[in-house]
Amino acid sequence: MKHAVAAAVCAAMSVSACASTYTSTPRPTAGQSIRYIQGVATTQAEGRNATVQVTSFGPNDKGRLIFAVAVFNRGEAAMNFGVENISVSALGAPVRVFTYAELERMAKNDATTALVLTALAGGAAAAAASSGPTYRSTTVTPYGTYSTVATNYAAQAVASSVAVASTANQMNNISANLDSTLSSLSGSVLQTTTIDPETSFGGQVISDRVAFPEAGALPTNFIVVVGDETFDFAFDIAKD
Repeated sequence: MKHAVAAAVCAAMSVSACASTYTSTPRPTAGQSIRYIQGVATTQAEGRNATVQVTSFGPNDKGRLIFAVAVFNRGEAAMNFGVENISVSALGAPVRVFTYAELERMAKNDATTALVLTALAGGAAAAAASSGPTYRSTTVTPYGTYSTVATNYAAQAVASSVAVASTANQMNNISANLDSTLSSLSGSVLQTTTIDPETSFGGQVISDRVAFPEAGALPTNFIVVVGDETFDFAFDIAKD
């Protein structure tokens, strides 16, 4: 059973976006124990009908807290488990937990913003390329001063084509990154799933941004409700 829960946590950990500049230290309470999975501390709690494991990875590069959670169904009936069974708090204040649909929407919005900025930058590069190279010369003669302006239109066309191709390539890369992000989300972010008896399920949980103190750790609680049982996991997350 313990191996089944650990495997579920490992699956979530393998795609986690944890930040290396933070340390998350579990604060186990009575009835909880610390296990290590791939060198990462994981807190385990045993209940009447479920065994729960939670790992805190600290914030990602956007300041959102990342957790991995896994539940083993020890009861005789199937149970549904998802983000609706989870709540997060920091310094005693509730922190929003995102659903898969919300994370998917944010990923698409981030990609759309990147695409627009890339398109604007690409348009400027193409415009700059199409305006040059232009050669200017000034000739002074006894009869007056003459200025000559010559434009190499062939070179302009080549430079503009290169700029447009570069922009298209960047936009394709952004689209590919979005596809990869969404694929990763679908395979790792916790979504409501029915857990049959003697089986386990787990995934990543991502919260809203949190503010860290200038000094010391941020006390964080990750609360899991399974049936009529509540499991409260405490962590101290601090900047290294």
